[in-house]
Amino acid sequence: MPDNRKRTRVQTAIEASAGCGGRERHRVQVRNISLKGVLCEQEPSLSAAGDCVFVLHLTDTLQVAIEARVIRNDEGGMALDFVGMDEEAFFHLRNLVRYHSDDPDAIDKELGTPAFIPGR
Repeated sequence: MPDNRKRTRVQTAIEASAGCGGRERHRVQVRNISLKGVLCEQEPSLSAAGDCVFVLHLTDTLQVAIEARVIRNDEGGMALDFVGMDEEAFFHLRNLVRYHSDDPDAIDKELGTPAFIPGR
């Protein structure tokens, strides 16, 4: 099956948490992350689908929140699609992905291509 992703995924073990439906946040184990989403280890206590808040714990005092949607949450892992974030969150996410990429400049070049087509 061809990989149709428009954003590079990078491996990282950064600390993060997620909370869906106004429930408490749960620590999640990140497998890989991109500018468009993240794959974590399965988290059974979170709903299988729905809106949530994904929080990157960059330092003890710096956390950034990203609006996300659970795409799947099964034995293969919990996949979240990022649907909204403020400028500060995007700045930190971009730097995180660039830092862990083999080709940091390619990450910036990806921004010239839409990650999705509205209405589809």
